Amino acid sequence: MPVYNELNTVLIVLDKLVKLNLYDNFNKEIIIIDDNSTDGTKDLLLNFEKKNQNNNIKFIYKNRNSGKGDSQKLAIPLCSGDFTIIQDADLEYDINNINSLLELISKNNYDAVLGYRKLNKTKIYSTYFFFHKLAVFVLTFLTNILYGSRFKDVCTCYRMIKTPILKNFKIKGERFEYDFSMINQLAKETKNIGQLPIEYNNRSFKDGKKNTWIVGFYAIKRIIFDRFNI
Repeated sequence: MPVYNELNTVLIVLDKLVKLNLYDNFNKEIIIIDDNSTDGTKDLLLNFEKKNQNNNIKFIYKNRNSGKGDSQKLAIPLCSGDFTIIQDADLEYDINNINSLLELISKNNYDAVLGYRKLNKTKIYSTYFFFHKLAVFVLTFLTNILYGSRFKDVCTCYRMIKTPILKNFKIKGERFEYDFSMINQLAKETKNIGQLPIEYNNRSFKDGKKNTWIVGFYAIKRIIFDRFNI
């Protein structure tokens, strides 16, 4: 779980993860990477860590802010379970969806399962969200054209991947570009991928972190560069 300045939600999410009983009695490990938060989030995590000395929860505190991609780079080598999934530190994604993904990947022996958001049912608070939905469509369409895939949402946070496969990926890029490279490597590695709709409750423009057009530019660049191994 990469974390950066999520003072109001991080403990709620962490509590939900700790209490989540996984499908078919799977065990879980939780890896928290704090990206040098400056709003008090780090203090909350340090306090939580002191009160919950659990071997299945690991905390890493970065001394500089270097983005979500870098946090995932640090966490993936530490993963030891059969499957790995990314969890944001906000409440946009319903954590109970994790069991739906786990059941699907287990029963069908998929290499990965993606949870796609039903964006046509999300709230639109401003023109930003209209363009956000458009960007998701464009990036997903471009990925499918270039990689011969059938993804429904390449921008989703919920990507459950077999850990040995994920560790072998040569993922490139920094910050959010890293997320797209992970999907690109998945598309190049296997077609044995499941998908299912998940619950998604987008935050308002005021409450959520915003991706600007430059993120879309770098995403397109990474999709093209990975396809041709540039």
